[in-house]
Amino acid sequence: MNKMPEFRKNDRYKRSSFRAYNWKMPPRYDSCIWLKLGKVDLLDDAVLREISNDDVSIRILDIGCATGRLLYKLAKHGYTNLSGVDLAPRIIEVARNKLSPFKINLNLKTADSEDHLPWPDNSFDVITLTGVIHHFYRLDDALKEACRVLDKDGKLIIWDPWFPVIIRQIVNSWLYFFPHDGDYRFYTPKKVENSLQETGLKNTRYRKIGFWTYIITGEKSS
Repeated sequence: MNKMPEFRKNDRYKRSSFRAYNWKMPPRYDSCIWLKLGKVDLLDDAVLREISNDDVSIRILDIGCATGRLLYKLAKHGYTNLSGVDLAPRIIEVARNKLSPFKINLNLKTADSEDHLPWPDNSFDVITLTGVIHHFYRLDDALKEACRVLDKDGKLIIWDPWFPVIIRQIVNSWLYFFPHDGDYRFYTPKKVENSLQETGLKNTRYRKIGFWTYIITGEKSS
């Protein structure tokens, strides 16, 4: 795709994200220095521990899957029913190629997660959003849509960077004027937890992982 698509819920951050992840990022995303500095592999291990399900056939959706980093790790751990969604079709193709060696039920789609996820209600047992919510201009819309496709008693797992108050305010002020690769705002864990509870999720739990990251989980009421 060589031109910007028409987004139904358009904003400059979404356009910035599409430019980055459709044209700039696909060939180099997996070698980005922040993946190593942020110890993303260890963070994904934390997601695996949160999933903690011996049933490898559970339905898992990774929102903002990019090149399929987390999906690849899930497939290596034996999970066989995996889906991913991202805004940019070219980065989805990288994910598709990366996961092609695995004999799994793989469903990768391109969609605007703040607008509509192309799956019916109650489609997934686990939904993950890893390092993605700071791209959302409409966080509540994205989380409501995630909750819609999450099955009853399903689990939603989020991790995202954490910053001390002053640093977060400076970074967010900078991003307001100069959005970088679609980054919009780094949310506080309290804001995310409140948004999850407003969607109807229960048993929300927050904890920090290391100094720079937090993880939040919630369960959908049955």
